[in-house]
Amino acid sequence: MSFKVAVLEFNQETNTFSKLKTGFKDFQMCHYFKGAAIEDNCRGTNSEIGGFIDCCDRYGWESVYTVAARAEPGGRVDEETRLRFVEDVTAALNGEKLDGVFIVFHGAMCTETADDAQIQLLETVRGIVGSDLPIAATFDLHANSAPDMAALLDIAVSFRTYPHVDMAECGHKAGALLEAAMRREITPAIAIRQPPMINGCNDGRTTHACAMTELLEIADAIAEENGILATSINAGFYDADIHNTGPSAVICYDKARVADADAIAHAERLCDEIWRRREHQDQQLPLAALPGAIAKHFAAKREPGPLVIADFSDNPGCGAYSDSTCLLTGLLQAGVENAAFGAMCDPAVVAELIEAGLGAEREVTLGCKIDPAVGGGPIRVRGTVQAISDGRIIFEGPMFQGLPASLGPSVRFHVSGIDILISSERQQLLDQNLFRAVGIEPARYDIVVVKSQQHFRAAFGPIASDIIEVDADGLSTANIGARAFKRVRRPIYPLDREAEIVAAR
Repeated sequence: MSFKVAVLEFNQETNTFSKLKTGFKDFQMCHYFKGAAIEDNCRGTNSEIGGFIDCCDRYGWESVYTVAARAEPGGRVDEETRLRFVEDVTAALNGEKLDGVFIVFHGAMCTETADDAQIQLLETVRGIVGSDLPIAATFDLHANSAPDMAALLDIAVSFRTYPHVDMAECGHKAGALLEAAMRREITPAIAIRQPPMINGCNDGRTTHACAMTELLEIADAIAEENGILATSINAGFYDADIHNTGPSAVICYDKARVADADAIAHAERLCDEIWRRREHQDQQLPLAALPGAIAKHFAAKREPGPLVIADFSDNPGCGAYSDSTCLLTGLLQAGVENAAFGAMCDPAVVAELIEAGLGAEREVTLGCKIDPAVGGGPIRVRGTVQAISDGRIIFEGPMFQGLPASLGPSVRFHVSGIDILISSERQQLLDQNLFRAVGIEPARYDIVVVKSQQHFRAAFGPIASDIIEVDADGLSTANIGARAFKRVRRPIYPLDREAEIVAAR
């Protein structure tokens, strides 16, 4: 029996502390595919929709392609863009006799009209397809999953890796459960609970043994129980000041075999385990300690490959501005040579240098244009224009492998031993092809600086002789106290006293 399944994606991670709004142009810079263009661009890619397409082939589904929209993390999604997306999805769904719906979420999206864009969209979709049609959704493991979402969704599956290299696999799992639901082999439901924490699970890192890997092992043991269909641990996204910011445990279960109370108990047990590991967090190097760390690295016997330095606190993948100058200033003062740095987002400087042309030497005011109070302030640098590009690439992967992306018009600007990738659009530096857009081959450098926190490890870890994470004065600093939270539920760790939190539980 063949089923007709609709697919849609509304995917963005919202930093509510950002001064930027996320508009339609921001989705276009990543992707805004409609209809058949979704399959044309996503088939064979390591993406959730790539996994959905595999399910269509495997199960013989008749696909209804609506809209696939993804934007780089940033400020709230503006209402004009949200309404445009809803209008496009509604037009594609109206009149269709569907058997199921497959949705790709991030899980930490906020719009101008809702703190939880996932619930907002699910209410719209339910209004079109009804309350009985099974809906499956995939989530980033940094989702801020609200317990209220359980009333609108039947199947929820989150990534298990950070860096996220299991996107298609996540789609496969959600699709398999949707197939079983449409065949009426299962009656899926979800239970969601949150511990009283803003951050936890070691931010979801899975590249080494830590809190998150331990939690996944516990979740896997629960998943072996009869009637448990999937278990997800979400580390949450603490750059969002909303009621449900923070880690969560999500249990997907078969109501025919598991009582609601038992599923909730499993979720609460996982929350207890997350709480027990609340202080298990990796630490980043302060900027002042970086020169010594660099000197120590090059003085020691080391593996071949560049020293990769992550500009942790200016990660556009968390909605930061990607224009902090703190780390660049430190490297220039240290006199480093044969270094690559990317990406510094400064469209005004890019336009100025493109007009100057290849080979031109110019002095420019670089960085910190969006909010000069964050990230060290603008700096004056003199250099030479060595490459000009339209900034378009195809991700090499493993993250987003095969999907298109763009830095916007971009240049390679050589300043005192450092090749700086300056872009017109924010883009987390998680793929070597982003550097290659302006002719930078990362493996040929002694030092490679990436504005990223963890995702860079998938592409740059294999070529790195060592990795250093530096937390300077950027919007995505690990310092929770640097944020003025007003809407998050209280009491909550680490903002309030533990005795008060425990008493409230």
